[in-house]
Amino acid sequence: MPQPGLGEAHIVVARHPDHSSAVTATLAGPETSRNAARTALSNRGFRWIDLKTLVLVRVDHEEPYYADQAARTLRDVGATVEITPSLQEEIDTEWTYVNYPMTYLDRDEIRAVSAEAQRIHDDIASGRLTIHLFLGQFRSVS
Repeated sequence: MPQPGLGEAHIVVARHPDHSSAVTATLAGPETSRNAARTALSNRGFRWIDLKTLVLVRVDHEEPYYADQAARTLRDVGATVEITPSLQEEIDTEWTYVNYPMTYLDRDEIRAVSAEAQRIHDDIASGRLTIHLFLGQFRSVS
């Protein structure tokens, strides 16, 4: 179902030129469409660089997979999304998890674990989660 404002958005999703697994999204179109696209991409893990550029960086290096998921969602609500050939090649490449410590998990379960790690990372990066270092001794309370 088309979402108001996104119908005029044009988004180009590409590999980041300097960081091998990162993905960029460049926005074009009227300002209201860019704002709607920026919000939609932010909700999918992209972070603003400037008013027309966002970047997706993940701790699990699964940026191509998540960029593809974001592109599909945006297309479903009416945005025009172009994926560059080099990023499409990465999306189409099936990754294997060499030396993954939880060998009993399948690909979807590994992604679920990675998604939780990403949420923790994002919470720390945004200041929603603060980790305090305790240097004292622990004592049990009976």
